[in-house]
Amino acid sequence: METPDPRSNPPLRLLVAFQQSFPDSLPDWVICAPGREMWIAAAAARDGEFTLVAADLEGRATFNLQSARVKRTVTQRPLPRWARYPAGVTLLLAQAGVDVIGLRMVVMGDEPSGVRYDYALGMAFAALWHDLHSLPYTVDTLIDIVDRTRRDYVDESLV
Repeated sequence: METPDPRSNPPLRLLVAFQQSFPDSLPDWVICAPGREMWIAAAAARDGEFTLVAADLEGRATFNLQSARVKRTVTQRPLPRWARYPAGVTLLLAQAGVDVIGLRMVVMGDEPSGVRYDYALGMAFAALWHDLHSLPYTVDTLIDIVDRTRRDYVDESLV
């Protein structure tokens, strides 16, 4: 008997959190980071902004490409620590030529809070961009993207 793919059965609490956060939208994509317990439900946003709700942390951040370059939200507040991997992954892929569109997202996972949670969030975000554009990827591809993001964006912001 074949084991069901856990990525095909998103947690109900993710979908409920998405509905509560964005009552006028339904998620267009629901993905789980391969090898991690981190989920993202996302819908396209026409405004070019990336609104990210971390349901586990009761956090919310909105950034665009311009504000992410200076590690700020669109309201010029510092990006929360947990939002740095998603912002950095988005910038890295945009610089590599991936067409990034505005998104409304809810993230949720069973990873321990802190560095592991943040890293898994980066993995999920990289997987989301690949799924959006039907780009092939492996766990190693995602790890490479997240490691480059850590070196070139996240760690740089800690200096």
